[in-house]
Amino acid sequence: MNSNKILLSSISPSVPIILASGSESRRIMLEDAGLDFKVSSSNVDEDILKQQMKGMPFEKQVVKLASAKAEEVSIKNQDHIVIGGDQMCVCNNTIFDKPGSIEKAISNLQVLSGTTHYQYSGVCIFKNGESLWEYYEAVEMNMHKLSDEEIINYVKLENPIHAAGAYKFESLGCNLFSSVNGSSYTIRGMPLLPLLSKLREMGLINLEQSIN
Repeated sequence: MNSNKILLSSISPSVPIILASGSESRRIMLEDAGLDFKVSSSNVDEDILKQQMKGMPFEKQVVKLASAKAEEVSIKNQDHIVIGGDQMCVCNNTIFDKPGSIEKAISNLQVLSGTTHYQYSGVCIFKNGESLWEYYEAVEMNMHKLSDEEIINYVKLENPIHAAGAYKFESLGCNLFSSVNGSSYTIRGMPLLPLLSKLREMGLINLEQSIN
C-alpha cells in the first residue's frame, strides 16, 4: 500500500455532520467523497407533504421535501450540521415516485421509454433547526425507446424498486439512455459538488485538517 496515498475517508468536519436520509445512494456518494458523518433518517410523512405541495413548481417541491427532513433531524440534534436531500423524476408534469414493486417498475419504464424526462434533486444544510443553505439541480434524461423484453430483463437484473424513475443510473441503468444533460451525481439523488463546495465555503471541511 502506498503510504503517501491520501485516504479521503479521513476528512473530519469541524462540526459533526448528519445525513438526514436513508438513501443508500446519497450515503455512498458522501462516503466516496470522504466525509465523516452519521445517518439519521427523518420521520416526515412525505405523502402528506406532497399532497400539500401539489401545484408548486417541482424544484420548490424537491427542496421543501429535503428541508422538511433536515429540519426534523436538526431539531433533535443540536449543534450538528444536518444535510437533507430529496429527488423527483418528472415526465410530462407527472411525478414518478419510487415504484416499490417489480410490476410498478416495469410499468413506469414502459411510460418513460422513448421520452425526455427530468430528475430534480434538492439538497439543504440545517443547524439547530434553521436553514443555512438550499439548492436544487435538474437533469434532462433522454431515454432510448425500449422493448418490453429489455425493460423486463433490466428490472429483473437490477430490481430498481427503490429508485426514482425505476432505474439506477450509476450502474446498469445508464444503458437505458441515449444522452443526459447534467450531473450524474444529481441523477443519483444529490448535487454533490455544490454541496461539498458549500461545506468548504462554510469552513466545515477541507483537506488541510483531514490527512491522518
